[in-house]
Amino acid sequence: MSSILELLAVATGGGVLSLKLLAVWSHTRNAARGIIDGKLAPNNPSPNSVCSEGETANITPLEVKEHDAWENLQDAIESLSGRFMSIQQDYLHAVFKTALWGFEEDLEARFDRDANVIHLRSASRVGYSDMGTNRKRVETLKRLLE
Repeated sequence: MSSILELLAVATGGGVLSLKLLAVWSHTRNAARGIIDGKLAPNNPSPNSVCSEGETANITPLEVKEHDAWENLQDAIESLSGRFMSIQQDYLHAVFKTALWGFEEDLEARFDRDANVIHLRSASRVGYSDMGTNRKRVETLKRLLE
């Protein structure tokens, strides 16, 4: 019985250590790809990203109703503990850390002034599934800006 418990403890410890190493590795990677041909990069092939632009769009863009929507988006990102990596006139990149393991995830936004929308892309840096974290982040940002 004690050998089974020891084996279980080692396996659990190894799993936790593996997740923590992935979190550390996520700090060295970057899922943000910037603007490509005037648009945000498409979604990852895995279900750990959302994007409002391109053929693989799986969310709607943020409709701009106020003249200060771009600044309000930046305030909303800060309120959710996002750390800005780049802020330009019509593009921004922010990084978020997941609560439990500290995985870093990237949020990008592109202000399309002609269409009066802000396109959003939120993506995990590692793994296959994010358990809906990126979609929830974008939905929360949209609610904060309504």
